[in-house]
Amino acid sequence: MELSTTTAVWLTLAASLAMLLALFLRSGRTDLLPYVFAYLAFFGLGPAINYALGNEIYIGIVTDKIPAACLVLLLALGGVALVGLLMPIRDRLPDLTALGRIPRENPVLPVVLYALAAYTLAILVTRGPAMLAADKFGRIELAGPLHTRYLVVQMCACSIYFLARAVRPARVAYWVNLSLYVLYCLATNERDFLFVLFAVVLHVLLLQRRRISPKFGIAGVAFVLAATYLSAVRSGDALNLSKILNEGSTLFVDTFVLTHAADGLHLWPGESYLNGFLTAMPSALVPERPMLMSWLVDAWLPGSSSGFGFSLTAEAYVNFGYLGVPVVFAALTLGHRLLFFRAARGHVYAYASILYTISWMYGFRGESASVLATLLHGVAFYAVIWLGSLKGRSVQPTARPQVRVPQGHLAPADR
Repeated sequence: MELSTTTAVWLTLAASLAMLLALFLRSGRTDLLPYVFAYLAFFGLGPAINYALGNEIYIGIVTDKIPAACLVLLLALGGVALVGLLMPIRDRLPDLTALGRIPRENPVLPVVLYALAAYTLAILVTRGPAMLAADKFGRIELAGPLHTRYLVVQMCACSIYFLARAVRPARVAYWVNLSLYVLYCLATNERDFLFVLFAVVLHVLLLQRRRISPKFGIAGVAFVLAATYLSAVRSGDALNLSKILNEGSTLFVDTFVLTHAADGLHLWPGESYLNGFLTAMPSALVPERPMLMSWLVDAWLPGSSSGFGFSLTAEAYVNFGYLGVPVVFAALTLGHRLLFFRAARGHVYAYASILYTISWMYGFRGESASVLATLLHGVAFYAVIWLGSLKGRSVQPTARPQVRVPQGHLAPADR
């Protein structure tokens, strides 16, 4: 017997909440993954809940395919939850000791951060007033041709928090750059800074052995409201429950792909992931490769200059079908897990864990090529910082050196 669309939505919501509760019970409030899981569930299922409530949803969502899209999302969340349950944080609590030392002096880091801050300030001073009077696309045009690249580089720069805290001259530079970056995002109506703040704050709290207070849920609500408000400013819509639930745009992509991919998008297994890797290579070495988001624009609204993004869930489906969706998301979660478990063992791991979290959350409404491009930018950014470091002596911990030994049999952190 085929389920009605409304029933499928509520069953998906119930199953998602059950998996989220299981993650919290398995690892407690010392884990990052349940919060990422909640983000994926909210932005993936929000418009479907709107439909079940009888509210307006995005034009273009194929309502007949909502049950199938809910199944794809549920399989993805199942892959995330499975890895989280099999690899609980309870047995691998991070150790902050390594992040309390300065492994070497680094004169390049503050220079890079101040250079980014100076660029941001120049844009805000010279073009900020005009941006405030323009629409979304006008603001991006005023930001200049480096806008997209700038946002990616700032994700990398903000992920360097723990190293910046350890290198004394970089501390002020980090906060100056972060503050100007937030102002830049507000001026251009970009929401990227919300993902950055979410990842950095959670890592800071969890790597200091603090359980996340239930009050942090208020911050989560503020995160959603801020994202919705910026979206409402873009479109001129009212801020209400329907608008909040419609923040997730993946349902449009998922239902469209489920409807049209068989006729217009023929991929052999893993092809888009290979294309994403090749797209990240220099254009002089590898010809330009097709991107899924370009196919979506051409199929939905040919000739449009607007981008609709894509969906990691839809990409997994078109590459491997239903059975491949949980495998892809389990692999993504495994990478995230391995980095977070090592985040307190050194600045490079902490940096990689924060950046991976940002890339995954931001790229959920895109495709693997965008996620990979951000991570490769991150590798290049850290390489510049690392090459600028001078081999020097370790010093005594400079920030919160107290380390509480957790109960239980834990493997010691690498030294």
